[in-house]
Amino acid sequence: MKKKLIFIAMCMVVTQFITHLWAADVPAKKGKAQVKSLTKIDKSTKLAYEGGTQPLTTTPVVGKPSRKYSPIAEPAAEPLGPEEIRVTILGSGDPFVKRGQASASVMMEVGNEQRDIFFFDLGSGAVANFDGLQLPVTSTTKVFLTHLHSDHMGDMPTFLGSLAKAGRRDPVEVWGPAGETKELGTLAFAQHLETAMAWDYLSLSGHMGQSGARFTATEVPYDKPATVYERNGVRISSFPVIHIMNGAVGYRLDYKGSSVVFTGDTQPSKTTIEACKGGVDLLIHETFPSAPVFAKKAGVPEKQAELVVNYAHTSPAMAGKVFKKAGARMSVMWHLAVDHDIVGPAYQEMRSQYDGPVTIAQDLTVFNITRDAVVVRQAITDPVAWPVIGKSGVSGAPLAKPVKAPDWWAGALITD
Repeated sequence: MKKKLIFIAMCMVVTQFITHLWAADVPAKKGKAQVKSLTKIDKSTKLAYEGGTQPLTTTPVVGKPSRKYSPIAEPAAEPLGPEEIRVTILGSGDPFVKRGQASASVMMEVGNEQRDIFFFDLGSGAVANFDGLQLPVTSTTKVFLTHLHSDHMGDMPTFLGSLAKAGRRDPVEVWGPAGETKELGTLAFAQHLETAMAWDYLSLSGHMGQSGARFTATEVPYDKPATVYERNGVRISSFPVIHIMNGAVGYRLDYKGSSVVFTGDTQPSKTTIEACKGGVDLLIHETFPSAPVFAKKAGVPEKQAELVVNYAHTSPAMAGKVFKKAGARMSVMWHLAVDHDIVGPAYQEMRSQYDGPVTIAQDLTVFNITRDAVVVRQAITDPVAWPVIGKSGVSGAPLAKPVKAPDWWAGALITD
């Protein structure tokens, strides 16, 4: 009898270990979650910046995955299926940059032969989060800006200059909205950025990465939908959104029958619903705290908070209404300050309007999308990572010889 009890206890331990390790991979039974999920999201929920490892969702798996996913995402170490999309939130925060949240940025990878990576917005702190994922810096060549607010493009100089120094040799392509006037569009932004980085670019003479510091810009219409990219099985289309003034867009990415819609900053908009027509797997929609919560946290009058939230952004309750109309397999509240005073009320306000699968985005929340399922996890990163170098289209010698040293350096340089 004693031996039987010991055997049963050992089996229970082994079963618990295997269940924890592969919880994300066991096909869901009816009425049961496929991974260990949160049962509620409130003030007591442990958040990623505190060391929390669970995504902020009570539905971490929609559908039945056809392959195994570990509970914690490690994008560089995990295979990406040939028909799969992986979306990583590089920046989930708002304009006030924090150690716990980078500003606005979303990365999308696809499983095509080229293993294309697309960056949608690059707010401050996003590049550091990308670097920690240990994906190839040589793949950082395609950027889509939703608009030109600083919290959506603040890391552009770092992306252009630093990742070229780190090993990127291919030039960068940037897409972004036109403006009502020439000086308000992405082309003008790109020209001024190029001028501002002239010293940085010239200093790379003789460096293999100088070609990788070059970039070209293409404007997309701010007032009508358009297909703006179509290569290697990937189609990206833009659509206008309502955000303060003309010159803001959202994007939809389609690949192998799966799709992602990313709104950037917007008020609740019919154009977003139109972009989701035909079905969408993942809708990433900006969400700000409700005006009373924002006023209290920001220390501003509630009338001012109402202007910020209701006339430039989307409240949690209105996000819920959009989610219900859009009908995505998984909807995401993004651009939301994630702390204990915000998360619980925002989630409950959204739930007053919508009861489908929803995730509150944190930095490094990861969505794996296939025709079978959408799986949500948190990623781990290397905080002291070094660059990972992959294949480049550009080869051969640097573009230019090193800059000649100024004459006065000879007498000023310490050599022993």
